[in-house]
Amino acid sequence: MKKKLFRRKQPFTRRPCLITVSRIEAEKIGAITVMKQKLFRVSMVLSAGGAIAAAVLSGAQAASAATPHAPSWHPVLSVPGGGVTEAVVATGKTTGWAFLGNGAAYQRVGATAWKKVAFPGGSGYVDAAAASSPSNVWAAFRSAAGGSQVDRWNGKQWAVVKSFPGEVTKLSVLGPNDVWAFGGASGGAGVFHFNGRSWAEVSSTLHSGSATSDRDVWACSGTQLAHYDGRKWTATGVAGLFPASSGGRVAPSLTGVLALAPNNVFAVGVGWAGVGGGAAVVLHFNGHSWSRAAVGPTVIGVETLASDGKGGLWMTSDTHQNYMVLLHYSAGQLVNANEPFMSVASIPGTAEALGGNATGVATTPVVYQYS
Repeated sequence: MKKKLFRRKQPFTRRPCLITVSRIEAEKIGAITVMKQKLFRVSMVLSAGGAIAAAVLSGAQAASAATPHAPSWHPVLSVPGGGVTEAVVATGKTTGWAFLGNGAAYQRVGATAWKKVAFPGGSGYVDAAAASSPSNVWAAFRSAAGGSQVDRWNGKQWAVVKSFPGEVTKLSVLGPNDVWAFGGASGGAGVFHFNGRSWAEVSSTLHSGSATSDRDVWACSGTQLAHYDGRKWTATGVAGLFPASSGGRVAPSLTGVLALAPNNVFAVGVGWAGVGGGAAVVLHFNGHSWSRAAVGPTVIGVETLASDGKGGLWMTSDTHQNYMVLLHYSAGQLVNANEPFMSVASIPGTAEALGGNATGVATTPVVYQYS
């Protein structure tokens, strides 16, 4: 008998169904993937947008924080009924002195803290003040009776060091035993040096000078600028640097010098003048020669000079209305700073300054700070 041959049945597979399911799942998976990708993109966009917004805000805040404070003049001392502030000097960022009319002296002991200190003055006023440290401050007091006395603050008290028959209008204090005193253009011209023991007259004709050392001293007379090297004076005529006359009948003249370094010296003066005065003129010495730096408003004379700490100058000047103004020289321009100051002084090591108000003749003298 023949054996039946049995064919092994092949296992049943739902190929079509499997194919269909795979497509559906793939479509679902693809749809989910696409959705995830879209959500991811949206998330990234939102995240990036937030980051950008945060960065913009942070940048704005940083820019705001980095924006420099615009310096301006603001009061730091007010004394009702004390007269005008004749002279100021800074010995540090928050230390210095203010000298009011009739011999009143105020010592600065903080940003806005001052105290009145006994001063060997009387009926008169301080023409000039200078210092080499908080414990070495000098002042030139002009008496109403005539002549000047030079006083020194040693950190504890004021004392008279020297009396002069004429006026002393400028001081250069290089140290406790090294002081230069300069007379004015009228009633006391002369240059004197103190070596710690005695005073010596170095010139009888020059005035309104400045010194950086005992071998680098400048002074002026008329339109002559003279330099002292420790042995002799050498004069240079600068009349040609003043503007030509436009009707003025009073010849040009120099009124002050400020020596900052051997190659950085300023001189100021008044050009050809008429009834109302003449143009304020700034000259500069670069170590080799003098040149005209700027011509400014009409004035009678320039009183005090101070560095602005940025290559320029502050200067107080009298106008033909007998009204004191503050002028500012910078980058070839000399303009009215619109502050009625009698005196000005730079704060050492900064681009800041002190200014003595001139408007409160019988009311409120005020010291201002530029910062």
